Amino acid sequence: MDICQIEVHCASLSIAEEEVSGLEAPDPPPSSDSTIHHCMVGRFLKDRPIKFDHMQQVLASVWRPVMGMQVEALTDELFLFRFPHSKDLQRILDDGPWSFENHTLVCERVHPELRPEDVNLDSVAFWVQVHGLSAMYASSEFLTRIGDYLGSFVAIDSINFGGSWKSFFRIRVKMLIAMPLKRHMKLVRKDGSTQWINFRYERLNAFCFCCGILGHIDKFCRKAYENGISPESFPFGSWMRAGLRR
Repeated sequence: MDICQIEVHCASLSIAEEEVSGLEAPDPPPSSDSTIHHCMVGRFLKDRPIKFDHMQQVLASVWRPVMGMQVEALTDELFLFRFPHSKDLQRILDDGPWSFENHTLVCERVHPELRPEDVNLDSVAFWVQVHGLSAMYASSEFLTRIGDYLGSFVAIDSINFGGSWKSFFRIRVKMLIAMPLKRHMKLVRKDGSTQWINFRYERLNAFCFCCGILGHIDKFCRKAYENGISPESFPFGSWMRAGLRR
């Protein structure tokens, strides 16, 4: 075996060793800084940088965290929100989605073993109003199936079943931001007849009336440009935004 063959052989051994060897992660040291356990990372669905200082002030005034919060800009587009208390963080996650200057905040909790940059920010959780569904079909099981039809079911509003007559039912659903919002669903009854169940989204901010995707409006929609679709023909609209709940 000549020297070149030896070098190639040794290199392949080194690469193979890297694939199977490594070090076991140590136990994390005790820390008095609880904020590392109560963090949220987020980005805004916007194609240009935001005013960081103004964003901090606006969100702090809207969220009103009892124990306060700190915000750190990891990049021009990625932000880390630190909360001294877990209740503030959980309330903010449960009550969203949130926005700044009409741009939706895509956010997720950061688990202590992950870096904020490694958290997958590809979905947003909405409270969705289900309109037109008869109470006789509005079981927890069927509302869960509707949630999975919309995206990934998260929860049912506990007051959904407070009476026999409801103008709508509320479910919380996590939806991929790269997919169009769903406008309605066809319900097929046992006798073969059908009806449409309509969806309204609470706290729905900027989205495209042409393609139904979050993060841009039809004025900047590539599909509308390429296909020459006029506003009169847009399949989505502001009617998908739910009014304020009383």
